[in-house]
Amino acid sequence: MHSWQERTAGCGLMLHGPMDGAVDPAPLLAEFAMLDRSLGVEGRAHYEHDGSWSAITLLERIDGRPSAATPALALMPSVARLLDGWGGEVQQVALLRQAPGGTLPWHFDNQALHLPLCRLLLPLVVPADAVTWVGHEAAAYPPGRFWAGDFSMPHQVENPGAAQRVVLAVDAAPTAALVRRFPPALVADLPQRLALAEECRNLMQRWRARQPVASGYAALGA
Repeated sequence: MHSWQERTAGCGLMLHGPMDGAVDPAPLLAEFAMLDRSLGVEGRAHYEHDGSWSAITLLERIDGRPSAATPALALMPSVARLLDGWGGEVQQVALLRQAPGGTLPWHFDNQALHLPLCRLLLPLVVPADAVTWVGHEAAAYPPGRFWAGDFSMPHQVENPGAAQRVVLAVDAAPTAALVRRFPPALVADLPQRLALAEECRNLMQRWRARQPVASGYAALGA
């Protein structure tokens, strides 16, 4: 266990949790299959040092301008309907794919329900052994269940099996109505949460600075 995981293990804070309700993933999967065939590999943006992480952007926000749909969103009408009631809080939407055997190493983002921006994840294709570590906790949610994590804490995304992992990621401003759809404990104890996140990020960065550049850790942005 890493030092920052040891710190979260005894903190008593909720680090991830589900949104109420569920979404039928079948229409999204059918549309994704058509979109994927239409765009091909060239239509994906590839990330991570080994190319195992890629994205198809559906809604994007550039340089602070209002969010705008990409041509790909027209091929995913189920996503457009899903986001209809969310209004101006949604800023970016993308289909994220993790290749078989891929690992997105330990990192952190300025995204959580208690921060100005949060990331909501809707699993679509979920291999049995795929997991997201948020601190010491392993998060694995079924297809059709939105969830959020305190991604200001160090987290790592693993897909060790032989199948790809596909997730719909929604970046949104956490309005009061949206936050109410999650367990209250996910935004509780704010002073402790902020202080612990900073401590864990510092521990992770010191650890990462000691890793060989070839491993990909030193090249990762926070």
